[in-house]
Amino acid sequence: MSLEVVSVHLPKAAGSSLAAGLRAHFGAALILDYGHDPANPDHILSAAPTLPPGTRAVHGHFRGDRYVDYRAACRFTFLREPVSNLFSIYYFWRSYPAHGNATHDRFLAERPTIVDFARHCWPIRRLMSVSYFGGIDLGSFDFVGFYETRELDLARLSTRLGMPLASDLFVNRTSDADADERQASMEDATTLATLRSLLADDIAFYERARQRWE
Repeated sequence: MSLEVVSVHLPKAAGSSLAAGLRAHFGAALILDYGHDPANPDHILSAAPTLPPGTRAVHGHFRGDRYVDYRAACRFTFLREPVSNLFSIYYFWRSYPAHGNATHDRFLAERPTIVDFARHCWPIRRLMSVSYFGGIDLGSFDFVGFYETRELDLARLSTRLGMPLASDLFVNRTSDADADERQASMEDATTLATLRSLLADDIAFYERARQRWE
């Protein structure tokens, strides 16, 4: 099998929009792998990946080394500043209806504050530094982009892959239903300081990645 692309979708870092661009190019040869999310304790991660014949690209929520044996594939991901990313995940989970996912259903039932969410949801608290990329050298990736510079980075990735990837396509955007509450929390100095402390490992990981890939 000649796998050309491995795209690691860090939650709420424009990965759903990227998936739409990959689907437009690869069609049925793109496989979406959302059943091995390292941030979801209900998912089993130990099973080795299997891809159907004709697969040319894979994209989804999985650890950065899940498809490492496909060495010829271009492996890439997009990261997002951790506090901003946490806000997006938190309010997306709040707005997304129950759908049989035990972790999300428990979140909806308990309705934690964003600080409690960061404090007690360990896989989210260390989303980048452990859950998705723990023990992985990001230098082994072929490309790492950033949500904050996605227009420029998508253009660079598009050139590298030789396929169009629109930067103005937004899929799976977080609802604006709690926009006022979200804005107030993002402007609250105490909340921000607490979140930065709780997310210190991911913030350090993100800053190292920016230094390496900018």
